[in-house]
Amino acid sequence: MNKLLRYCLCACFFSLLVACGGKDKLKLPDMRHSYSKKSKNPFGAYTAYSMMRNKYRFSTVEILDKAFHENVEYPVGDKQSLYVVLSRNIFLGDVERETILEYVNKGNQVFIAAEYVDKQLLDTLGLKVQYITMKSIFQQQVDTAGPMRYTSVTVLQQDSSKNPSYGFFYLPFEAHFIRPDESNALVLGTNDEGSPNYISVVHGNGRFFFHLNPEAFSNYYLLSGQNKKYAEEVFSYLPADRKTVYWDDYYRIGRSPNKNFSLFDVFLENLILKWALLMSLLLLLLYIAFASKRRQRAIPIKPVNSNASISFVETIGRLYLQKKDNQNIAHKMTTYFLEHIRTKYYLNTAHLNAEFFSSLSRKSGVDETEVKQFFHFIQQLQESHEVTDAQLLEYNNRMQQFLKQ
Repeated sequence: MNKLLRYCLCACFFSLLVACGGKDKLKLPDMRHSYSKKSKNPFGAYTAYSMMRNKYRFSTVEILDKAFHENVEYPVGDKQSLYVVLSRNIFLGDVERETILEYVNKGNQVFIAAEYVDKQLLDTLGLKVQYITMKSIFQQQVDTAGPMRYTSVTVLQQDSSKNPSYGFFYLPFEAHFIRPDESNALVLGTNDEGSPNYISVVHGNGRFFFHLNPEAFSNYYLLSGQNKKYAEEVFSYLPADRKTVYWDDYYRIGRSPNKNFSLFDVFLENLILKWALLMSLLLLLLYIAFASKRRQRAIPIKPVNSNASISFVETIGRLYLQKKDNQNIAHKMTTYFLEHIRTKYYLNTAHLNAEFFSSLSRKSGVDETEVKQFFHFIQQLQESHEVTDAQLLEYNNRMQQFLKQ
């Protein structure tokens, strides 16, 4: 009964854990840059779309979900309409590009807010964009907070000497136009570096408005502080007397009319990025060519055999004894003894004279007479043609007796 009770308690506890773990956890909002008019996520465009509808509340607002040239009967037929594109990127095919240029040429307006704008469209209008701000090493500062920081944008106002800035904590708005005044473009706004990021350019009877920071029209930005005023100031440059406003919902999704488009095109169009890409490919090829070769397995280093062991000496000694080459043994013993004198007493053994015997006696502590007698014995062994076992044994004993002193 007790076991059954324990099992029931364990089952209830396990069920309670599962039930607690199954509750919904706090989820982060979707941070994708959708710019959808229905999305209330941080980077949706619900707020911007609502502000646009409020501005043109007496006009007709239509949603276009097809490519620009497929809506030809709508926008091109108008002469007092506004076409709004809020997207991360906008890429146009040849037909779309010609259609949108014709649409503006007839007196309509186009507002495009995108991080990357079709390059051929900009080239046609004589505009150039730099998407990354290049700074020298002397201008760079150590940023301990990471790549994000407080970034701001400003709309230029002709009737005010001081232009208020609006910002939030996000990645810096680095994209800007390069010398737009050379293309007769009018600068309407700048980023926190003072570079133009919002301009308008006349084309025919109409006008293009380009903004390079669509994040500034996201819910996250517009609902931060007083940033709604920034969108109001941006939209204030758009003409109010528009019969129809077309809100694009096609390019927002990122559809590219060029099926062969690759993100490498962005690298190839920027000189610095192009060289960086080429250098990376070159280094990869060099690595494949040299570093990827088959390498031989490392051969372990074997220690050199040491012949200084006592067993080795005994073996060599037995070989000499077996051959009965006593004279050779005596000669090697003499060589060893003289080397010992040179090493221990620092005496020159080249000349065995009276001065040598005196110095050796004084340093070794052996009587000089005994030293002379021992070396006389060694000389006899060296000059003799045959050395007996008894003589060899006597030589060893006298040498050991001398070394012990």
